[in-house]
Amino acid sequence: MKIHSLFILKKTGVCIYNRNFTNDFENIEVNLITPFFSAIFSFSENVISKKTPEILEMSELRFVFAVREDFIFSILSDSSASLIFVNSRLSRIADEFFELFPDTSKVKDYQQIEEPKYDELVDSIITGEEEIYMSKTFYKKVIDVFKELVHENEIIGAALLSTKGNVIYTSLPNEILVNSLKELEIRFMVGAVVLPEMYSRLENGQKLVSKIIDIPWKLDPLLIVVLYESTVPLGMAEVNLDRIANKIINII
Repeated sequence: MKIHSLFILKKTGVCIYNRNFTNDFENIEVNLITPFFSAIFSFSENVISKKTPEILEMSELRFVFAVREDFIFSILSDSSASLIFVNSRLSRIADEFFELFPDTSKVKDYQQIEEPKYDELVDSIITGEEEIYMSKTFYKKVIDVFKELVHENEIIGAALLSTKGNVIYTSLPNEILVNSLKELEIRFMVGAVVLPEMYSRLENGQKLVSKIIDIPWKLDPLLIVVLYESTVPLGMAEVNLDRIANKIINII
C-alpha cells in the first residue's frame, strides 16, 4: 500500500514541484509525465472544475487529484492505498503549500520549487508520522493489548486504523488489511461511520470483526479489526470484540 509520488502543477499542466517516496518511479522524467496530465485535463474538464478529489486508476496504480485555486495537487499510489488517507494527505499538503506561498501570483510556470522545509513537511505528512507521534503513548498501550492477545493465542491478528486511513498497527494478512481499509472508505462515502460492529465469516471459516470507537480527546475515531480462528463461534467473537473495545477505551 505505497504512496509513490507527489506532483504539484499549475492548471496549465506545468509541474512546479514533485517528490518521490519510493524507488519505483524515481527514474521517470517528470517532463514526460506532465504531457500525460495535460491530456487528462484536456479530455476531462470536470477534473479541474470540481472541488472534490478526482481519481484515475490504471492497472494497480491510482492518481488522485485535488484542485485548489490555480494549482492541481496529485498523488500517485498503489490502488490498494487508503483513499481516505491519500485525500487527507493532499489536503494537508495543499494547506502547507498556500502557507508557504501566500501570494501565489509569485509562483511562475517556469519555477521549480526547491524548499527543504517544505520537503520535510511533505515527508512527515505522507507517512502520517507527525499525527501518530502526537498520540504515541496512547497508541503504544493499545498496540500492547493486541500483541498480548496474539501471544496468548486469543486472536490470530488485529489492526488499528485511524478514520483518516492511517495504519497504526497491523498483524493481519495484507489482503484482509486492504479489505478493512476499503470498508472504512465505504463507510465514509455513504456517511455511515457510526455503523455498528461488522461481522463476517471468511471462506476458510475464520471470523473477522470490526468496530469503530470514539476517542473523546483530540484523536480521530479508531477502527478496530480483529481476526479469530474458525473454531471461535461468531457470538463469542462479538463478545470478545466488545471486551477489547472497552479495554482500549479504559486505557484513555
